[in-house]
Amino acid sequence: MQVVALDQATGIMPAEISFQSVRAVTQEGTEDSHLVFLDGALMALLVPAETGWFLQFSLGFREQEGVIFTTLAMAENWIRDRTSSVVAL
Repeated sequence: MQVVALDQATGIMPAEISFQSVRAVTQEGTEDSHLVFLDGALMALLVPAETGWFLQFSLGFREQEGVIFTTLAMAENWIRDRTSSVVAL
């Protein structure tokens, strides 16, 4: 049996967000990029931008692209904000 701790203030199950470093093909060749996983499922691809990280694509109920984050932590917070409406049953 798996026990998951809920956020005390919201009663929402926190999502596990992880980043996997990969090489992505670009017009200039290849670049260090990050696949983003939400609870083990592929959710997004972040590629380098002049000012940080560019959201090349996201999948699922929050599909979006073209957002720029100055850090990976900001990208994680953005994802967390958009997935916090998923209530644990």
